[in-house]
Amino acid sequence: MSNFVESGIRGFSRKILVGTFVIGLFGLHSGEASKVEAGVYSIAKRYVGLHEQKHTSKLKRAVGVNPRSTPWCGAFVGAVVKQAGMAVPAGHLRAANWKGAGKAVSLKNARKGDIVVVRTKYGNHVGFYVSQQNGRVQLLGGNQSNQVKVSNYRIRSVQAVRRVGSSAKSGFSLFKSSFLGRKSDK
Repeated sequence: MSNFVESGIRGFSRKILVGTFVIGLFGLHSGEASKVEAGVYSIAKRYVGLHEQKHTSKLKRAVGVNPRSTPWCGAFVGAVVKQAGMAVPAGHLRAANWKGAGKAVSLKNARKGDIVVVRTKYGNHVGFYVSQQNGRVQLLGGNQSNQVKVSNYRIRSVQAVRRVGSSAKSGFSLFKSSFLGRKSDK
């Protein structure tokens, strides 16, 4: 390839990279955030039906822990978020640690794919927001009756709703994590 063509490609790539950075920094695309959450949700949906007893090795490969011996809801959310190209919080295996991920959002403004932490009689649980109705919030998550599925939780049990992705981080953090392969700043 000629030097002229190579320099043109490099210049074009730089413009795309800078353009993406500017979009993330200033939030210029209103639909960008919903695409990120929808992407996370569609990745999570691929795992629906996997059960920790029947699909142990598949789930272990996907989430990085043995689902038969480890509470794995945080591992599932982390695996999906990583697949979407985003950084996970430190200690992401613990559901409570997702309370500080991304940007806080009210339940009223929650979108499909936002991360929701709820309190259950067993402790904290984390999953992806699906919808809400009749005083319940629906979450798509792992370790819900030992499988990946959509389950209902009382709205009053919601502890945090978090939005990860382009609308949740500064453009520079997005730029660093997406293009430079580094963990994003909190």
